[in-house]
This record gives sequence, C-alpha cells and structure tokens, in this order.
Amino acid sequence: MDMTSEELKSWFENVHITLETAYLSHTEPWRQSGMSGPQDRWTTLRKPVADCIEHDGSFLDIGCANGYLLECCRRWTEERSIHVTPYGVDMSQALVELAQSRLPQYRENFFVANAFGWVPPLRFDYVRTELVYVPAEYERAYVTFLLENALKKGGRLLVANYTEDLPNPEVGILPGSHPTRRILERLTELGFDTNEYMDGYDAIRDRKVRIAILAA
Repeated sequence: MDMTSEELKSWFENVHITLETAYLSHTEPWRQSGMSGPQDRWTTLRKPVADCIEHDGSFLDIGCANGYLLECCRRWTEERSIHVTPYGVDMSQALVELAQSRLPQYRENFFVANAFGWVPPLRFDYVRTELVYVPAEYERAYVTFLLENALKKGGRLLVANYTEDLPNPEVGILPGSHPTRRILERLTELGFDTNEYMDGYDAIRDRKVRIAILAA
C-alpha cells in the first residue's frame, strides 16, 4: 500500500536529516560520502561505478553527497583516457555546497533536489543511483522515472547495490527501504531485465558490491 503524500514527504525528510547528520560528523571525504574507512576499501567498493563508464559523456550521481565519488570517477576514468563531465544532485544543501567546493569548476552542475520527481535540465549519458533512495513500494516507479526523464537515448542507468549477497541486507539501511540481497533479482521482480553488471569485492570484510546496468 502506497504512502500518503505526507507520509512520503516525512520519509524523505528523515532520510535527509539522518544522512546529512551522519556524513557531516566526519572529515574524511569518503566518510562524508557514506563509506566507512579506510580509503582503500572505498576504492575497492566504489571503483566499479567508474568501470561501468565506457566512453566520454555526462555523468549524474544521485545522492552525490560531498561529490567525492564524482571526483574519484573522473580520476579513475581518465586513467582509461575517458573524460566524464560530472553532475550531482542531493537533498542536502550543506552536502551540495561541499561538492561545489570540491569541484569548483563544475559548481553549476550540482543541484539541491529530491531526484524522485526532479526533472533535470538536461539528460545524461550515465546516471548512478540506489534503490534504497526511495521506499520499497516506489522502487519500480523510481527506476521508470529515471529511465524516462534523466537519460539520453542509449544512456545507462547504474543501479548500485552495496549489500550484495550479504546474509542480512536489512542491517544499515533506513526503515521502509527494501533490503536487496541480489540486485539483478530485485530488478527482475520490479519488471526490469538486465544481465549487465560490474562487481567489486572487499576481501577484508568479505563484502561484494554489484552495479546493475540498465539501458535507456
């Protein structure tokens, strides 16, 4: 059963406050972007996002926080002679300002908005998101919205799952989000078919990340 408009608004406000408070309590850039340290674990578990990018183009990071993932993806793709123009959107004004400070030459490319319902001023070659950014019952509508409104024709939606294959994926996610253990299976349940993905692995924590790729 869908939430009322007030319930949905309250859910997003809770996400905003919870994440902004948690991220701004740290000084390390990867922690301000939602990843507990150390930095080598950040690289292992976030570089697969950059590995999904196959050619020059525009890249929107939804829930961009302090912009650190965008900064790293630019560096990681440049190592393969690929240039991406970074864009970011986040509900937190404070975090967006950090992202603008991190990438001052692209400060006009950052937006304060809820990506669910926000129609961007342009369409992108690549868009990264997570299903946990919306309540469980809105996941299908959210993915459909992004495919129809945020991507260029032939663009790629990168759906990251940072709880891939964990025995208890509900640990650490916000109440109301769906605890996705396998992202490809979950997308199939929602009516989206893809066999494309990119994996990352942290041997220390025996933790896997999977980025599912949906073509627009």
